[in-house]
Amino acid sequence: MAERRIPPAVSNNSDGVALAEVAWLYYGQELTQDQIAQETGLSRPTVSRMLREARDRGIVEIRVRYPFQTVRALEERLRASLGLADSRVLATPATPEFGPADDVPSRVGALAARYLQQRLDDGAVVGLGWGSMVCHVVRSGFLTNKPASAVAQIQGSIGGASEEIDGAWLATTLGRALGGRVHTLSAPMVVADVAVRRGLLRDQHIRQTLEVGKRADALVVGIGAVSPQSGLYRAGYLNDGDLAFIRGEGAVGDVCGSYFALDGTPCPLEMNDRTIALPAESMLRASLRVGVSCGIEKALPNVGAARSGLVNVLITDERAAREMLRLVGDADGEDGAGDGRAGG
Repeated sequence: MAERRIPPAVSNNSDGVALAEVAWLYYGQELTQDQIAQETGLSRPTVSRMLREARDRGIVEIRVRYPFQTVRALEERLRASLGLADSRVLATPATPEFGPADDVPSRVGALAARYLQQRLDDGAVVGLGWGSMVCHVVRSGFLTNKPASAVAQIQGSIGGASEEIDGAWLATTLGRALGGRVHTLSAPMVVADVAVRRGLLRDQHIRQTLEVGKRADALVVGIGAVSPQSGLYRAGYLNDGDLAFIRGEGAVGDVCGSYFALDGTPCPLEMNDRTIALPAESMLRASLRVGVSCGIEKALPNVGAARSGLVNVLITDERAAREMLRLVGDADGEDGAGDGRAGG
């Protein structure tokens, strides 16, 4: 006779030991509920109830190793505190099974791409910025065919040593993924003087791309800090003196070269008249304005960007989100207790 693994009759099948034994047979030894019922002398409905109770009482803890887990409580607080239409906050993993900390930007980018893939309709026009986080979105592999779509580069770029500051390459790559038309800006982001900008804007191809950008249904942009980590600084458009001046004007960040203060108000700068990019008033016309950003150093510009309205959807990471909530005076911003976590 085969040895039973649990007593055939359990006097109190809500007892913790009995619940654990049934759970072990199901999860540990992979028996079906019918097999457990036969082995224990319990009815199948009783086995099912015991498994459910074992989960409810914490006897069974199910852990799913998912690289795009999000923190719903933080997302809700960001939406409430900053008036965002939506947000996604990548959870900090408890263990490093998904790679080192420097892998966070690529996972935030992938989270943003998954979000966009679900929300872009066929025929959508996407206005695309450039920068490291936009590059992670485009290269994620999660954006696929959207018939009759179009991609417009909305800030100038003359290429460079890396893909992240090559706006034309990013727009072309996204266009191929979506199977849509691509409109690039064959111009630098910032030029020497106003006359040069006026001359470039007379070019029919540049003018056409910006016109398509004005009709964008969705924008995908990075959020820049006023620091040497800024894409504009790394691309050579700004130097240390420029950063100091911009900070002195009260700016905390930019979206496609449109600078804003912490309260979201615009910061008019002389360089705005030398910048080739979709202006703030045109960006605000897009119904979906997705800002992608991560790292605690982006908390300040993230808050300003949300308050400015230049982004109405924020995709970021847990560290940045908690610091953002601290900055806006959310009393629970640093309290992780009770944060609901979910798949992205």
